[in-house]
Amino acid sequence: MTRIELAFQRFSEGFHCSQAVLEAFAEDYGLDPILARKIANPLAAGSGQGGECGAVTGAFMVLGLEYGMKKATDGAAFQTVFEKIAAFTERFKARHGNLNCCQLIGLDVLSEEGLSQFMEKDLKMTQCIHYVEDAVKIVEEIIHQDQE
Repeated sequence: MTRIELAFQRFSEGFHCSQAVLEAFAEDYGLDPILARKIANPLAAGSGQGGECGAVTGAFMVLGLEYGMKKATDGAAFQTVFEKIAAFTERFKARHGNLNCCQLIGLDVLSEEGLSQFMEKDLKMTQCIHYVEDAVKIVEEIIHQDQE
């Protein structure tokens, strides 16, 4: 199963965007899939505050796993991870115009009315799934570029 298929499956099962993205890469880094879901859980719905899309924050965590600092003195890794985050952000914004959860879906999912509309319109599977898939694709592209 590809990472995109795994992310799609988990998202379809009811897990959130951040969870689906992080879990899609978890085994590559020796991270237990259930632990990955638990770690990413608070980042759903824009970190539960309507901020950055969970697919984006899930992708940021994966880029941290790939490029992040292992020692406090690793300035090169610090720089690299933020370069990769910038590359991801640029590509995601080019495809979707924004990083903010509420702005991407056009609703405040933290309000009762917004959540009701989100469910009624099935935006999770008609809109958000594309953010999850694209987040996985973009991370794969970034990592693959460095492996060539």
